[in-house]
Amino acid sequence: MGAELDTTSPHIPAISPEDVQSVGNLLTSSRSAETRRSYASAIRTFTTWCRDRGYRSFPTSPEVIAAFIAYRSTTVSHATISRDVAAISAAHRDSGLEDATAHHGVRLALRSAGRANGTAPARRAAPLTTASIRRMIESMDDLSTLVGKRDRAVLLLGLAAAQRRSEIADLTTKDLTRLDSGLLVRIRHSKTDQTGKGDMIGVPLGKHPETCPVLAVEDWLEASGRRIGDGHPLFSRVFNQARVSTTKISDRSIARIVQARAAAAGITGKEYSQVFGTESWISGHSLRAGHATSAAEAGLDPMTIARTTRHRRLDSLARYVRPASAVEDSTAGQIGL
Repeated sequence: MGAELDTTSPHIPAISPEDVQSVGNLLTSSRSAETRRSYASAIRTFTTWCRDRGYRSFPTSPEVIAAFIAYRSTTVSHATISRDVAAISAAHRDSGLEDATAHHGVRLALRSAGRANGTAPARRAAPLTTASIRRMIESMDDLSTLVGKRDRAVLLLGLAAAQRRSEIADLTTKDLTRLDSGLLVRIRHSKTDQTGKGDMIGVPLGKHPETCPVLAVEDWLEASGRRIGDGHPLFSRVFNQARVSTTKISDRSIARIVQARAAAAGITGKEYSQVFGTESWISGHSLRAGHATSAAEAGLDPMTIARTTRHRRLDSLARYVRPASAVEDSTAGQIGL
């Protein structure tokens, strides 16, 4: 006979403070650290705007959110407004409040702002292609130091595996497997894989020793006293050019490494502004974008590229593939002009 429910208790006791904390920690991890930072910034902006006007921010009303959208549409991009609305929605739902952003009027205001200002991002990460990375490596005069070896490995592995900055920062030596033909890199978590199913990316040996990602990683491991499988973070801070931290490097530090090395090589990414039709700049995402662009320039089809970049939607990948191969892919050359 199956277990029966205990209906004798007069009431359900409140859970302990320790269990409350455990639940809170679990729910906090449902969003990435970058998303939490982004949402927190959006909520600060919204609450300040409400306070200045005497409006109630939480819980708020559809009318207040629509007015906030109208205000923001004069100063920021549609992508930022959409982020703001998503943050307001999440804050209400997480607090058990009615989600005022689901109101038809709010959605109409958001669509109207998109039509008025366009939905293209205000800025886009400029791709750091293979040629750009080669220039950056050639400009490095500290390749014999710990910092130089680490930064070269960050640049080459990030480009070869089409990684986001957070994915590079999260790598440990247990995520690497050395094969005769190169490296297998395990991506444990990503922006499009919040549940941690994981992906495995192959990184073959490079054709040129100075830009081979496998050799660069091995050089860094040897210099830092680490080895594949020992459980250490793959990349860490370096103190005084002599001591390697035992904790992982941050994703923001990855972005700073990319930006600093590009600037030292005279690469700004602004040359892509005309191609994209919006401001372009070097960021931590430039390595991933550079892989997609370089692969498209090499004539690889989008489906093949997506298997390495792990784009779930080809329209997202097309932002980098189409500009790189627009002329070659055009049917204009086949219509007898």
